Amino acid sequence: MDASKLYRFSGRAGRMTFALTQIGVFTATYVFTFLIIVLTGAGHESRSGVTVTDQAAVMAVGSVFYINMVWISLAAAVRRCHDRGLSGWMLLFAMPPVLGQMWLVLSLVTGEGEPGRNRHGRRRPTFATDDAAPALA
Repeated sequence: MDASKLYRFSGRAGRMTFALTQIGVFTATYVFTFLIIVLTGAGHESRSGVTVTDQAAVMAVGSVFYINMVWISLAAAVRRCHDRGLSGWMLLFAMPPVLGQMWLVLSLVTGEGEPGRNRHGRRRPTFATDDAAPALA
């Protein structure tokens, strides 16, 4: 997958693509946050003299990074909704605290996409089906 597709809201994304994108976003965000904490010396007494300029630089870089991660995650979720034959606006159902996240997991992660074409494009399977695999004798 090319990097420009990560930012697109159009098209479809299968379960595997959606899951791998979300895992990648979570991992990148976790590592970036850890690096920011370590590099800025958060919680360390000797680093108590951090200047306002340093804080502003960290906030600017962090904001750009986190906005990109949210965009990529949201775009993947919208493409996954398209694969299910739903509108991307259905993600607003994920807003309520408990029921929304349950719907998101049950609908986007465990649900099968629509076979063939739908209004968002043709389905591209991630893996070959069993019919296409040669029989072992």
